[in-house]
Amino acid sequence: MKMDTEDYIDMLSARAADMRAMVMFFAVIHTGLLVVLGFGGSGLEDSGIQLALTAVTVLTSLWTVFFMDDCMQDLFAISRDLPEDFQASNVGKRFSGVSLPMFRAVNFIVIGLIVLAEVLAIY
Repeated sequence: MKMDTEDYIDMLSARAADMRAMVMFFAVIHTGLLVVLGFGGSGLEDSGIQLALTAVTVLTSLWTVFFMDDCMQDLFAISRDLPEDFQASNVGKRFSGVSLPMFRAVNFIVIGLIVLAEVLAIY
């Protein structure tokens, strides 16, 4: 199957939408956790509650890291498959000038630091 530029753009749009949805999921989950930590009171002293909050924090964050990593890899791969005129455009030059491993590392580090701070707050 030969894909044209529109097919690539549709895939880029879909994966970017996936990424935005995952960011919203992450934000809602962790905002909810901050509300619980702020207003949880003595219920947070229960080790079962602490374990449950930690599990939700760690597991949803891992899911987010892996999903976002997959989206980033797809976005970079699709951008490199676009025609020469895209590669020569300013946006194309930005894609080619950015290091995917750096994006992946920063994504992991930022989410890891958020999880660390939340787990420390839970315990």
